[in-house]
Formats: sequence, C-alpha cells, structure tokens
Amino acid sequence: MALPLTLPLGGLLTATSRTAQAQAASQAAWPSKPVTVIIPFGPSGGADVVGRLLFAQASAADGPGFVIENRAGAGGNIGVEALSRAAPDGYTLGTIAISTHGVNPTLYRRLPFDPIADFTPIALLSLQPVVVAVRAESPIQDLAGLAQWKQGELTYASAGNGTSGHMAGELLRLRTGLPLLHVPYRGSGPAWTDTLGGRVDLVIDNVQAGLPHHAAKRMRILGVSSAARIEVLPEVPPIASVVPDYVVNSWNGLAGPAGLPPPIRDRMNGLVRHWLGQPALQARFRDLGIGVPADTSPEFLADFIRKEIAQWAPVVRQSGMQPD
Repeated sequence: MALPLTLPLGGLLTATSRTAQAQAASQAAWPSKPVTVIIPFGPSGGADVVGRLLFAQASAADGPGFVIENRAGAGGNIGVEALSRAAPDGYTLGTIAISTHGVNPTLYRRLPFDPIADFTPIALLSLQPVVVAVRAESPIQDLAGLAQWKQGELTYASAGNGTSGHMAGELLRLRTGLPLLHVPYRGSGPAWTDTLGGRVDLVIDNVQAGLPHHAAKRMRILGVSSAARIEVLPEVPPIASVVPDYVVNSWNGLAGPAGLPPPIRDRMNGLVRHWLGQPALQARFRDLGIGVPADTSPEFLADFIRKEIAQWAPVVRQSGMQPD
C-alpha cells in the first residue's frame, strides 16, 4: 500500500522564501556581467548611431559594460525576434523602432513575435524627423515647387520598405496626391548615392543621413517632417508649412523581453535617463538633428507603441505596400 507523500509546510515556505530572496539579490546586483544590446539594423544606420552614442555614455559605475550586437534583416524583425526569445534576466536588451513596433505589425502578415505582449518597454530613446531632398541640379527648388509638381511621375528613394522614409513618402503621397513612386534600397547609403547620380528624383530618409550632402551643396533638403524647424537646419521649412499637420518622427526605443523584472527595468530606465541628460550626448544628438524625448518612462513607451501601430496601419493598407 502506497503511503501519501507529505512535505513539511514550514520547510516548503522556507525554500520558497529563499528562492525569492535569491532572485531579489540577483536583481539588486544587476548587472553583474556584460549586457548584450541587440540593434536590429546594420552598422552606421540611424538606430545603430543612436544606440552606440547612448551606450558610449556608460561608465564603470554602471556595471561591467554593454555590448552592441547588430542583427539586421527583414525590416528589423530578425533582431527583434531574438530579443523576444531571450531570457528575461536583464542580460539581453535591444532597441526597437518605428519599423519593428509601428509599421511591421501591419506590413507583415505573420510576425514571429507580438509587438506588445512579447516585450518589456524600458524607455523611448530618440525622435528625429526625416527629410525630403533632391540633387543640386533638380528643377524642384523648394517645397512649393514640389507641392505644385505637374510634370509626371517622381521617383523617391528610401532606405527600404517599411522604413521611416518609406512611410513618410507614402503619407505625403496620400495627403497631397503627388505622383510619387517608391524605389526601396537596402540602406541609406545607396539611396542617397542613386539620388545624387540622378537615377531617382528624390530621397526621403532620416535627417542625419542628409546633413553632409546638404552642407556640401551636393543635395538640397526641401523640407523636414518635424512640426517646426530644427536647430541644425534653420533654413529648411517643415513640410507641415505646405501640408498641414504633416508630422513624421523616426524613433528608437529600448526594450527587454517579456517578463523582465521591474527592478531591472527601472534600473535600466534610470541609466538611460542619466545618459540622455549628459550635455555631450545632447550636443551630439542636436548636431545630427536627433531630439531627446520629453518623456522617457516605460509607461510612456508602452502607450507610444500602441499609438504608432494605430497611426501607421491605415497608411500601410491604403498604399498597398508589401515587405521585401
């Protein structure tokens, strides 16, 4: 006859308490080893620049260090999927962006992750406008000339399907009726190169990619997608001056996998807020046309993601855009 198995209640409670204490101690000691930060795009792109500038602010007092790992592909989905599948122990974090958590949820029929349920929002890191630019020899001299264009189709380059430049171009087409035809490239570099070479008429891309060309007078930036002029391009008007309420921000955020313990999330959020407040970083961001968000709380980012998905879903559907 089998005897019933019983466990002493006191022993069970003690074991549970010890486990909880061990977890709390581990979280309090975080980070005790280097933290991997996945950037789901290639080197030198907008997300990579923001991520590397931010984590370069880390000091020895912030822990053993942060290691950037670029995992590009599928509009950011490959790197973000890896983040969603990481252990929620705080040693794998990653950046997210307008494409991965604004556009792709509608652009891709099936995503290998849930943009809401599979992540722990930590902080919004940056906001930056996109620009509309033409080569110096273009007959389009300014925004008014673009808005009044009547001479046939205009091709515009972007850094790829679903990027902020693509979305800004499609929103511009839908709002104005301009005959814009999207030509996607694999990254900002070739998009600007082909615009310079006259193979496409316009380029719509993150502001930082266009600043050197504009300064050298090889390209002419017609407008920025911010609500007002930006400090680094005071001579360039906002697109909203000819297309009312037209505002597009390329953005980057920081997230962990779902289940990231709140003490680790809050510790990382505190580090981000401290780094973003450093004058040297703010000056560098300003030089690149990148804005520091007014609210960097985890709660704000969570709400921001939901609003971005809702904002871009009709643009994706109305434009009929397809992933690469």
